[in-house]
Amino acid sequence: MSATGTAEAAGQDLPVADGFEEAAAAKLWALLPAVHRAADSADPDLPGPLRELLDRIACQVAVLRRGLDRLWENQSVETCDDWVLPYLADLLGTSLVASMDARGRRLDVANTIDYRRRKGTVGLLEQLAADVTGWECRVVEFFRVLGRTRHSLDPEIGRPADDADPPAVRRLQEVSGLVGALTGTPQGGFADLRSVVGARQSGGPFDEFHHSADVRRGKGALGRYGIPEVGVFLWRGAVLAVDRATPVPVAGCPGHYCFDPTGRRIALWQAGDRPATGFGERWTPLAAWQVPGPLTEEMYRAAGRSSPPDAAGSGSAPLDAGTFWPGSLAVRRSAGGGLLPQGQVEVWPQVGRFAVGPEAGEVEVGYHYGLFSRIGAGPYDRRVLGVPPVADPLPVAEVAGGAAGALRAALADLDGTGTVVVTDGLTSTAVADVGSADAPLADVVVRAAGAVRAVVRLDDSGGPWVFHGSPPGAEPSARLRLEGLLLSGQDIVLRGGFADVALACCTVDPGTGGELCEPPTMWQPSADGRDLRAGRVWVEGTVRRLTLDRCVTGPLRERGGGTVETLCAADSVIQAVPSDTGGALRPEAVFDPDGLLRLLRDRRDALTAWLHGRLGPAAAVVDAHEDGAAVAADDLAAVVAALNHVLAAPIWDAVRFAGRAVPASLAAAAGAGPAGADLFRLNRALLAAAFPLELLDAALAFGDGVACVERCTVIGAGHLHRLEASESILDGPVRVADPQSGCVRFSAWSSGSTLPRRYESVEIAPGAPLFASRRFGEAGYAQLADNADALVVSADGAGRPAIRSGSREGSEMGAFCRVGSAVKERSLLIKYREYLPVGLTPVLVPMPAPDADGQTLRGRAWPPM
Repeated sequence: MSATGTAEAAGQDLPVADGFEEAAAAKLWALLPAVHRAADSADPDLPGPLRELLDRIACQVAVLRRGLDRLWENQSVETCDDWVLPYLADLLGTSLVASMDARGRRLDVANTIDYRRRKGTVGLLEQLAADVTGWECRVVEFFRVLGRTRHSLDPEIGRPADDADPPAVRRLQEVSGLVGALTGTPQGGFADLRSVVGARQSGGPFDEFHHSADVRRGKGALGRYGIPEVGVFLWRGAVLAVDRATPVPVAGCPGHYCFDPTGRRIALWQAGDRPATGFGERWTPLAAWQVPGPLTEEMYRAAGRSSPPDAAGSGSAPLDAGTFWPGSLAVRRSAGGGLLPQGQVEVWPQVGRFAVGPEAGEVEVGYHYGLFSRIGAGPYDRRVLGVPPVADPLPVAEVAGGAAGALRAALADLDGTGTVVVTDGLTSTAVADVGSADAPLADVVVRAAGAVRAVVRLDDSGGPWVFHGSPPGAEPSARLRLEGLLLSGQDIVLRGGFADVALACCTVDPGTGGELCEPPTMWQPSADGRDLRAGRVWVEGTVRRLTLDRCVTGPLRERGGGTVETLCAADSVIQAVPSDTGGALRPEAVFDPDGLLRLLRDRRDALTAWLHGRLGPAAAVVDAHEDGAAVAADDLAAVVAALNHVLAAPIWDAVRFAGRAVPASLAAAAGAGPAGADLFRLNRALLAAAFPLELLDAALAFGDGVACVERCTVIGAGHLHRLEASESILDGPVRVADPQSGCVRFSAWSSGSTLPRRYESVEIAPGAPLFASRRFGEAGYAQLADNADALVVSADGAGRPAIRSGSREGSEMGAFCRVGSAVKERSLLIKYREYLPVGLTPVLVPMPAPDADGQTLRGRAWPPM
């Protein structure tokens, strides 16, 4: 079988160099008389029109040759090409769902006969959900959980304590569904609330209590508990397994640690553990400890007290489930010291904390966490089907992340060209700048090994991570690629000239804002007391092409005369977290000091001239500034103090701000005559709108070039020169300097934006509650809320306004578009029409994200702080 045939069987339509086209073209050309070959072209090195015609014919000959070679393989659904699947489906009399992907269509055809043998059973309904969507599923017949009066035809529910073998009787009752496995609640009877684990399952897929009938149409949380409804609970998120990570010690609590290497409180998840019987004839329903969902403290405690499961795996209650240790989480001694016994570790899974005794010494952890999709730095396979891997430049150096100074030494040893591969997920605490003004980098790759998340977390004294490209004045030719890196509190600075800078599956920690208390805090502290501040990507040189692929980042900005010619971002989340609490202007809130002082010095318009005249003694600092020179901290503080004095009085004047892109809402608010703190906040907003690259707290801030944003979620404001957006969510106002170029397609945009022409897009309010969470590290981060479509203000186009199904392919907009949640749900409902018993209605229930803070706060014994 040819190489091309193999690729096509795997669902790829990629040209493979099997030589068929070249061989057929050479043969046809040789059969042509020499006189015609000679007359085809005056230059023997250039093909003429006749040779071009034969080459095109040869391509079709090669297609026929491959088809003949694959006749045998195309008779089997496991090895056939994608185009054969509809023909095999016709032979079986099954209808393929057009919206299903290649994987789902192939499984549908392959399992059609098996589906029909088990049509209408709960096991089949779960298998259909898994095959069509790829998600874990549990199906509940809601008529079984209706409260009712038992009658004489119902089997009796005896008391196991009165029988000769109480455990056997209780087990028979549980398997028969006569009593709840967790609570012991009898079928149709009153709820037994003595089991904390069972009570927490109320309203979910493992609910053992009973409900009154609801005759409304089943949808979401309404109309579930009726006779014709069948609940399909879907776990849509991705559970990612961290094998090795460096925990963060908790300040003030010796022996206490956070699982997360950035020091966040994150909810731990339990690993999915479907029984080995799968969906076959020995199918058994999932138990609560087998689903890939958040691990509650009560479930962890119950499992920790249990006995190991029997060899057949027939247990049906947490008391038979064994333990989550070490399958879902583990604590090990560092340097291969072995797994700590569970009894020596106290774990609070809902906040991601644990405690060990002093005898444990240095430890490392393994755990699971949840996210809606595999984006950002994570322990998953980063390869994309059909996309060839990028070759690493030589030499290649492999370093261990946990080895002290290993990453820094490897980076310092790079001589312009090379690759540094981090082989484990332990935290690196030091890096070195790559290249310099005298010895710039040429081609450098810094990446994690396959299915590894490399963590870099410097101390507060660490500066930005600087990469030096081609020197100023030279042709930008340097190439840089970062892949699989998690940078916590770390800025990336690009200086010099770059032909290409790519970030793939990276996380530049967007930070976590503080609490709205008195006084308000700027950043949430980590477990060891350090601020969870945002990391940014700064462009101080010239970058021809900046690429983001499946990344989570803080703001991307230019400063100091930097420029990005083309930004290509796909399947990424770009977030801006407010850099101050809204009071007086601080030096940290001036994002481009060189640019601000240059504008005030040159006084090219009425606003800058007016501001320069009110700077007082700080005007001398401004006048002495040289382009591109670093601004001293004292000088910047003096200018900021003078601006704060100016902002205390009204600054709005229509003539003064002429030519500045000031939103109409700000102009209207200034005309209302605010006073006090409201006036100061308004003046700051006016100044930020007038100087967006220098003062606007934006997720994207580029003064030149074009930004191509595809399937991205941009949380925060933006200032761009040109914009091409498709299937994206622009959560904050985005102002485009050249709205005559570009287009916004199948996207959600915020009111107050200045955008190019729009097509099939929807308008939302800035900062609308679109997401389950805006706090990085929580399972619902950047995930669309269930009521997102209700937040649409207006829509462009004749279609129904929608965000959850508003993309070009009918999926949701934003960074998780490629997951295709809406498409998979529609496909599943279509297939259920064929296999669900007559009269029953499926109710799809996506398992919700955790509470607003990423955890479930009910009934917890908190660890000491």
